[in-house]
Amino acid sequence: MNRVEEAIATAESQDWFFDYLNSRFSRDVFLSVESMRDQLNLIGVGFVPVLVKAFPKSKEQKSKRYGTQVVKNLFQRRNDIAHQNDRSHASAEQTDITKEFVEDYIGKIESLVNAIQEIAVEKG
Repeated sequence: MNRVEEAIATAESQDWFFDYLNSRFSRDVFLSVESMRDQLNLIGVGFVPVLVKAFPKSKEQKSKRYGTQVVKNLFQRRNDIAHQNDRSHASAEQTDITKEFVEDYIGKIESLVNAIQEIAVEKG
């Protein structure tokens, strides 16, 4: 109710709305395959078309399989870093992050973002 009252009192400003969104979603992670699929559906962008555009392979199924694995790997590594200090459960050994790994995943993330943006623009 506090947010509704604030919205009514400051109808000319959108700051209350962005403050609410930031606090509401500050602890949520949208990187899992299921969550990413759901979020893309909310904006009318299909998950599979994003994967096909981001990671073109000889067949749509190969793009989907490869892209899904990329997202799963990103999500797993993010969880390892955020929740386990990037250590293995079995050995407690910390995983190295190489320059090549970082550059590879930056490229993959850029491909995903660009694909999402291109499809969103195409849809108007």
